[in-house]
Amino acid sequence: MHPDSCQQDPTVSITKAKSVFVGDKSKTVHGQSGVTLSVSVAKGHTWTGTITYAAKLSESIIVASAEETFGGSVSYAKTTTVTLGGSWKVPASQRDGWLALGSKGYSFNWEQGSYNGGCKWRVTNHGTAKLPKLSPYIAHS
Repeated sequence: MHPDSCQQDPTVSITKAKSVFVGDKSKTVHGQSGVTLSVSVAKGHTWTGTITYAAKLSESIIVASAEETFGGSVSYAKTTTVTLGGSWKVPASQRDGWLALGSKGYSFNWEQGSYNGGCKWRVTNHGTAKLPKLSPYIAHS
């Protein structure tokens, strides 16, 4: 701790968090109105979230901050513990649709930085992230 009571160790701040579906791109299918879409996955299949950043960093720093913010159940990757599948017909009222395996999770902005000697926040890196929380989940549009 700095004598001015400002924390000088680098830290990550998470903002604009919202609950979202984190889909697996390899287990997403698209179709037009009237088409029945289906997706299946075998036990042990793994998918990941996404993290963007301005400068190279260890993604584990962002995941650790997200775990602290969201209660420990968020991660960078999720693995299915069961074999499952689902199907859905794109309604006539909808031009296009998609069906995907994934999980519920969080989307958020993040900022890494520290306080300088004058207690002013100095950003050293920033970006966005979309990380899975629960496993598994099938969603459609």
